[in-house]
Amino acid sequence: MTLPSDSNRRDFLAGSMTLGAMGFGAAIGMPAAMADDDRGDDFRVGVMNLQVYSHMGIWAPILKPFIGMRITHCWDIDPNISEGFAKGYNATAVKNFDDMLGKVDVIISGGYYNNPWNHIIHEPYLEAGLPNLINRPFANSVAKGDKMIEMARKYGAPILVPSSFEHTHPVVQAKAWAKEKQITCYNATNASDDYSTHGVHGVYVICRAIAEAGNPVISVAQQAKNWHSSPAVVTYEHQAPDGRSFMGTLHLGSFGLGGIRIHAQEEMGGKGFQIELGTGYPYNKTHLWAPTLWEFASLARGNPPSQSLEQIEHKHKVYMAGFWSILENEGKPTRLDQVPADWEAPVDLPNVKHKDTVLFRKKFG
Repeated sequence: MTLPSDSNRRDFLAGSMTLGAMGFGAAIGMPAAMADDDRGDDFRVGVMNLQVYSHMGIWAPILKPFIGMRITHCWDIDPNISEGFAKGYNATAVKNFDDMLGKVDVIISGGYYNNPWNHIIHEPYLEAGLPNLINRPFANSVAKGDKMIEMARKYGAPILVPSSFEHTHPVVQAKAWAKEKQITCYNATNASDDYSTHGVHGVYVICRAIAEAGNPVISVAQQAKNWHSSPAVVTYEHQAPDGRSFMGTLHLGSFGLGGIRIHAQEEMGGKGFQIELGTGYPYNKTHLWAPTLWEFASLARGNPPSQSLEQIEHKHKVYMAGFWSILENEGKPTRLDQVPADWEAPVDLPNVKHKDTVLFRKKFG
């Protein structure tokens, strides 16, 4: 398996990998809490949003052999996709998005085009208290994101809203390093065609490495020809624990996977953290996709999350502020509280034509 280039990434995400059964447990280096847990394949997984611009083509083949979770049910806005996926995984395709309720232990949603309706399709599973993995981006408005967070809080449903990048070892290292330093500035890069599907990777990396190290984002400014093509520069203002403010930038374009270099008063030359695929078993089989699923499996087994609901709320508002800046504020700095709660970011990509949003609008309005 090789990493997709920028030009064929969409096809790669829509495809499927065949890994085969390759074992599961401590031998492949996953956390002890997961390796020692005896539930294993007792976890029944319901998956949604399966093929079009979806990570399910990447996640599904590694769920059973590397994570210890078995797909039993699936749903997609296009019934033909559901039926085909079900045959490939010996699962049951359901007619309605909530038909998996009571039949599965966890929910994983892998798509992009569903994000304006995540608050609807995840609602029954959040109310049931099930662990929900909701792929990025979380939602296309602050209000919709807040609604899911409040449901998760009210019903005790663990949620994970991931970029695979933010769960990689370099980004976790960056956060640990930043926690011990007085940051002066930083520069992050991220391979991105558009802000909403891949630029969000960089947004989440900055929130994990910088904001969650004690430096919340105050404002965001996105400057580019438009939001749906690179290059772009997104500038962030942070507040340090001592009350100082400092700036950092995220460059979106042809930067490989990307990374972040952080400068601090203690180390003016800075320290760089480059996101990599990973080498050696199991990473030569899963690359950087497995840590996200290990995190989710850990949540499902009752272990504490690495990211709180407040942190998920913060990174969603940071993402929305970037959208508001370029679309409504002429690329100027936008405070997180400036974005109206009911303002909706676009979902259709002008340079990619898919019918999925038409199907979602027809069903949900």
